[in-house]
Order: sequence, then C-alpha cells, then structure tokens
Amino acid sequence: MIVLYRIDNRLIHGQVLEGWMPFAQADTVVLVSEEYAKDEARRQLLSGAVGAGVRLVFQNATEAAAGVASLDADPLVRAILIFASPKDMLAFLDAGAAAPREVNVGGIHYAISRLSLGRYQTFSEEDKGALGRLIKMGIRLDARATPWDESVDLGAMLG
Repeated sequence: MIVLYRIDNRLIHGQVLEGWMPFAQADTVVLVSEEYAKDEARRQLLSGAVGAGVRLVFQNATEAAAGVASLDADPLVRAILIFASPKDMLAFLDAGAAAPREVNVGGIHYAISRLSLGRYQTFSEEDKGALGRLIKMGIRLDARATPWDESVDLGAMLG
C-alpha cells in the first residue's frame, strides 16, 4: 500500500531516511522523476544512500502511474512515492493515476527566481502553477519537512 506521497527535489536524504521511512514504516521508495529515470549515474548515487532492506525504484511519471494501483493494493508493501517536483506529480496524475487525498510537500529549496514561503519551500512560477492545479483537484498539500513538524496547509499559503 502507499503510505505517503511526497514532493521533494532532494529525493532521498536524512529527513526521508530518518524521519518519514520509520514513521510510515515504509519498506519501498518509488522515486518519480523524468531525469533520474533515465540517468544511471544519478540512480547509482541515490541507491547507495538507501539501507539494506529498502526497495528503491526509479520510474518516470507514466511508469509510476501504470503501476500505482497494483502497488497500492499490495498489503505486503508499504511504499512512499517521492516526486522530484510538482511538475512530476502532475505528470503522474495526467498519466492516469488516481489523485491522493494528501501530498506532503517537503523541501523545494531556494534557487534564483523562486518565491520563498518559508524555510523549506521556494517555488518558481511553474511550481506554483502545478501546485495550484493539485489544489484544484482537491488534494491537500501538507507542507512540512519531517513527520514531527507542524502540518501547514500549503493551499492556504498559496491563496
């Protein structure tokens, strides 16, 4: 079953490995990113960060959308889907995946031309447009870096 949908441009890092994985009791991570799905060097780098006993899968949005229903129906799997960007999340939904009720928005970190909405969230115009579409689909955007942080409704922040 899918236990968490998360958008985080760093994909695999301490907040995921030490926070979300144990909190959600996850044993599988599906990284949904067009770039990483086709870049062997990046996949090898991230694969080294994940401990033994954790299944790590790299897929593009279309592949993830095609397999999400069977993954969610498997009671022996506890999976986290991590999207590299709001755009990747939208591509996943546009490819036919059912919209989740909630998506955790973790770190989307600063870059030039991004709007800052707090310590961990900075958004480009493209990000804001994609997040706005997710909100219009009825998805609650839970902005927090770790499971122990206060949950903030990103939809209210984006207005």
